[in-house]
Amino acid sequence: MGFFSNLKNKITGGGATVNLQVPSVVRGQPAPVRIEVTAKADGKVNAVYLLINAVESCEVKDSDWNGTKHTTETVRGRKTSYENKLTVAGPFELKAGQSYSFDARIELPTSANPSFDGKMIEHEWAIQAGLDMAGNDPDSGWIKFQVS
Repeated sequence: MGFFSNLKNKITGGGATVNLQVPSVVRGQPAPVRIEVTAKADGKVNAVYLLINAVESCEVKDSDWNGTKHTTETVRGRKTSYENKLTVAGPFELKAGQSYSFDARIELPTSANPSFDGKMIEHEWAIQAGLDMAGNDPDSGWIKFQVS
């Protein structure tokens, strides 16, 4: 692979593909997570990590009739209720064409809100796996999952 291909992989995070398998999670109980990495190029990985995030959001429509005109205003709110970063594996070398698997367990606190999708309020959980590498980290993208 040439200099420009290596540079492109560092800038775009294209040195590897990262896939993540996560089941439904029960708060307070460990849940298995599997990270699968396929190297597109050789590279040094500083760490394999998981990012976990929960967001509560709300949307309320308020209608008003002032005698001459009907108006509707939409009010939206959003709050991150949980964030965590877990290191799954330490440094290693990626070899182009090789596949790697990493198994981890996540355990969410019993005090955290479960997933729900109401008429005005929702609470969504998402997880992302990534490789800490020079340049832009290859990652799985955010994947929504259910928490009870």
